[in-house]
Amino acid sequence: MTSTENIPTPNNDPGSFSSFRSTSDHDTPSQQYQLDSTPPMHSSHRQISNHSQNLPPPQSSSSSPTIGRNPSPPPIDNLSRADMVGDEMYSKSWFCQVLLKLIQFVAPEQIHDEIFSTIRQQGDEYVLTNSNKKQELDETFESELCELWDVSMSADVAHLLIEFNSLDLFNVVLIQCKDKRCTEIVLGILSNMACCKRNIIQDNQTISVALCIIQHTNLLSTILSILTSDDYSACSTLVQLFRLIYTLIVRQDTRLLMLEHIQLTYEPLCFILQSCYNKDLLEQCSLLLRVLLDECNLFDNNEQTEVFYLFLTSITTAISALIENETITINNILENLFNCLQIYTTHEYFIDMLNEHCQTIMKLIENILNRLVHDDIVQIRSVLLLSCISICNFFLYKHGLNIINKQLLEYFIIIGHTCYKDRQRREHQKHMIRRQRSRTQSHSSNKRKDIDDFDTNGKTGDDDSLLKSQNSSTNIDWDDETEVQSTTTKVDSDRSTSEDLVITSYTLVDELFLELFYRGIKQDSSKTIDNNTSVFTQLNHDQREIFRKIIKHFCNIDKRLDDMLNL
Repeated sequence: MTSTENIPTPNNDPGSFSSFRSTSDHDTPSQQYQLDSTPPMHSSHRQISNHSQNLPPPQSSSSSPTIGRNPSPPPIDNLSRADMVGDEMYSKSWFCQVLLKLIQFVAPEQIHDEIFSTIRQQGDEYVLTNSNKKQELDETFESELCELWDVSMSADVAHLLIEFNSLDLFNVVLIQCKDKRCTEIVLGILSNMACCKRNIIQDNQTISVALCIIQHTNLLSTILSILTSDDYSACSTLVQLFRLIYTLIVRQDTRLLMLEHIQLTYEPLCFILQSCYNKDLLEQCSLLLRVLLDECNLFDNNEQTEVFYLFLTSITTAISALIENETITINNILENLFNCLQIYTTHEYFIDMLNEHCQTIMKLIENILNRLVHDDIVQIRSVLLLSCISICNFFLYKHGLNIINKQLLEYFIIIGHTCYKDRQRREHQKHMIRRQRSRTQSHSSNKRKDIDDFDTNGKTGDDDSLLKSQNSSTNIDWDDETEVQSTTTKVDSDRSTSEDLVITSYTLVDELFLELFYRGIKQDSSKTIDNNTSVFTQLNHDQREIFRKIIKHFCNIDKRLDDMLNL
């Protein structure tokens, strides 16, 4: 993921790399490049052209026309093959040139005595260099760095950068360079390298590129120190910084090492959530916070009460700001933040904190539901919606109907009615599929029986043709079969995820309406002399009828009673 700000677009510059967004280790940009583009690529087109110029003209023949075509390209010699980066069509010499330019940009007074292979040995001397003059990337060099950024997710390129000891250079750049754009690009390159799946052999050990980054001396401290530096307050720089931290947190081999230093990010993270409006930065921060609370078991340490309170306050503040800012629509940021709130409700240790923020959170949920159900069209597979319902179930269980107003109850009825109709539709589809399968099996068995009774003298010529046709249709190449299997796996995974969300939505809505039903009965039986009206009396006749259908059919109240009474 690279920033496209101030970079020539691929359409305007045919020689530039397209944005590299694939997560595959062997993918390369699919854009075709000109012969003079950078980085240089080993292409056979120039060789074909030069070779064809030395060929004699084709001899004509009166008997048959001669078809002129280019000959096969000459084999790549050992020198050009040695310059290739693994299986990628990139040039090692180009990477060396870009990295040397980066050295010169950071420490120009030492470039004359510097040899690229000794970057690691000379790293400390670079750090001691203090250049106070203003540094700015020129357009050409910035374009080259962005091209390096684009291809740095490739495993071969990431391994080459490790081999060139580029981590020392990047550490120096983060310390010395005053240009924010250069810092952003370097952090983006490190983030791409951390995503590399293929391990590298270093010191007779097989470790990941991400582990090489986190084990590098002082590099992690330098990265985290950017959070407290005023020189790197640009949102684009912080986006790449939090993306790198997130990548190192989600990986199993680097998580424990990152958790030892992650406390340094808490205060800057909360400050950004409370004061920033940049969508990309908020998304990265909310994603990191969700992973910390969900996957890293941060709540297991109950001693950090102040930190958890700060997180909760920052989450509610960020959600309020997003809702008030009409230019920001429902997106992944709100989904991540409400998911964080839902995680809070799963820990009894934080009941007091949640009770203090109860009114604020329920008001935020009311605003979100107003956006989700105002057209009476509810996406019951929405993770944001499910998080809101789960939080409502928690507060309804703790505080009863006191937290429910007429508007919220109307939203709940719309959501419950949508789930009710969706379940009816799905059950009808399953019934039709079962009937169709039953008819098909019955028809196939009857047809097979007729064929067995008829075919007593072997196969005919038509049967052989049909068999060949069937064999040819099932003879799939390995690559095609792999692609089909990959596509099928992805479809099955998406279908399974959607099915899980549907089942979760049914469960949460079922719990919500049963709790509303129970609280309504309890409220009706404990009416005071003042005759306080129930919240259900504020509903019109149609809404009350829908509520009755949901309780009876969707929640299966009759079946629950029969099971409870063993009837």
